Amino acid sequence: MRIGQWQLKNKVLAAPMAGFTTRAYRDILRQHGAALAYGEMISAQALVYNNQRTFELLQLAGEESPRVVQLFGSKPDVMSEAARIVQDLGADIIDINMGCPSPKIVRNGEGAALLRDLPLAARIMHAVSHAVNLPVTAKLRLGWSADSINCREAAQILEAAGAAAIALHGRTRDQFYSGQADWSQIAAVKKLVQIPVIGNGDIFSAADAQRRMQESGCDALMIGRGMVGNPWLIRECVAILAGQELPQRPSQQEILRQALLHLQRQIARDIFLAEEKQIDENTARAEGEKTAVRSLRAHLAWYIKGLPQAARMRCRINQSLTAKDIEILFEQWLVQMGESP
Repeated sequence: MRIGQWQLKNKVLAAPMAGFTTRAYRDILRQHGAALAYGEMISAQALVYNNQRTFELLQLAGEESPRVVQLFGSKPDVMSEAARIVQDLGADIIDINMGCPSPKIVRNGEGAALLRDLPLAARIMHAVSHAVNLPVTAKLRLGWSADSINCREAAQILEAAGAAAIALHGRTRDQFYSGQADWSQIAAVKKLVQIPVIGNGDIFSAADAQRRMQESGCDALMIGRGMVGNPWLIRECVAILAGQELPQRPSQQEILRQALLHLQRQIARDIFLAEEKQIDENTARAEGEKTAVRSLRAHLAWYIKGLPQAARMRCRINQSLTAKDIEILFEQWLVQMGESP
């Protein structure tokens, strides 16, 4: 599949997920085969207002291309200015969020709220795609509610406004993540537009990926919740879509080793950000480790889901303050499970 000038190496993409697709995890997802790893959604307004925390999410230097930055907002002029900023920071593709169901997002007319105002959505797409020399895509849902499904019209309007590709989640905004994703709507959109269509929703196994690709005919798949704490799902989906034998599922030791590597990468990233504040090295290291451990507790819990004694281990992870605490915890756990640390 091609997006603008970028020829993707396969048909498996990692979705943008707030709090999860940090730089550290994006690197891991790419190592497991993701053709694209989208960053967390970024507020265009905050970028234009020079919010420091927002710029910390945009540390793209050294990240493997193509680098995708997702923006959200409801004002065409602000969105286009933010797009120019992220282009200057090194983005390769810009994605516009038109699907986030969060109440704090939609109450400002952003995210999925744009599905209730398609002329505004088109103006935003036109403004952004003409402000930068990058391909601009959009991620949306089927519509606002079951009685206002308008993804077909939205896809055609966005294509005409300059979209280079469309990612479609098979639920309405009102569904949030309940019920089942409707892939028949994704298939219908694929037949209507000439640009690539990326299907999203309820891909939790390689078999899911194969079935969804066959029934929708879409150009690529975007994996979201299924990859949290499970980057191996990416490589499995890549393999099955390429007609290859599925790789073995990871051992308990491999799972914990990957979780620790993720933690170490996040610590290194947070130490770097702390050092950017021009504080002394020891303070930066302590602050970076504390921030990383706290922020990754939820993700570490997803890594161990389904393993023996996972519930008890989650409680202990949530009490851990340092990387060493978690490392010792995992070593002891492996011994209890009869594996070498």
